[in-house]
Amino acid sequence: MSHAYLLVSPADTAREEQSLRLAQRLLCSQPNAPCGRCRDCRKLLAGVHPDLLWLRRQKDDKGKLRREITVDQIRAMTADAAVAPNEAERKVYILPEADTMNTQAQNALLKALEDPPGHACFILCAAAPDALLPTVLSRLVRMHGQPEASGAPSPLEPFAAEYLSLLGRGDRASLARFCMQRAKLTGDEALDFIDCARTLVCRALCGEQPAEGLGREQLFCLCGLLDRAELYLRRNLSARQVFGLLASAAPEQGKERS
Repeated sequence: MSHAYLLVSPADTAREEQSLRLAQRLLCSQPNAPCGRCRDCRKLLAGVHPDLLWLRRQKDDKGKLRREITVDQIRAMTADAAVAPNEAERKVYILPEADTMNTQAQNALLKALEDPPGHACFILCAAAPDALLPTVLSRLVRMHGQPEASGAPSPLEPFAAEYLSLLGRGDRASLARFCMQRAKLTGDEALDFIDCARTLVCRALCGEQPAEGLGREQLFCLCGLLDRAELYLRRNLSARQVFGLLASAAPEQGKERS
């Protein structure tokens, strides 16, 4: 597991729920994390775990919520992170509004991201990740949360699930045929497919549902590949080219691909 994550979603509820699931996976004391039954899982779900800490915007003297997370808040957090955990093997810090950090706060956090305490993990949540400095973004494992529920699920969700299933089975020939068949999608449909696939990967990494045949390394590599695919689509590459990438550069079982 990494020491720093960026969970991206436009939905406040989705960001908080999935950051909690990831925190549970990090703090759980059992091999099949998150087990939901150990002391750490029970305390986290009850909201009383001493090694899970939230960093939010503070209120001013008039009781109004400040616009930014300040450098003093980040300094206090990193000082606390240097102290050993109370009960678990790690301390987990969740920043549900990380994109409200001012520049000074981000630079202060950068020092902790570059040389983190071995027992500390930071989960940054953002609706607008572009508000974060490139130097900060480069040190985070990026994960995508679910958008706000909008009624019917995407019609491309079953295809995204099939893509992960073919990867998990290691069936490269069927994977290539599958991607060739998706090459006629429009750019918007291809982006929707990528969003659906990222959501499934995020759920698997957070322990919400299994991804048979895919380990954590393969799932993290897949996150990076999907980000690349989205970037290429937004640079006007065709769906055919992008699905060719999703077939040829997909992580293999037991191997780590960039």
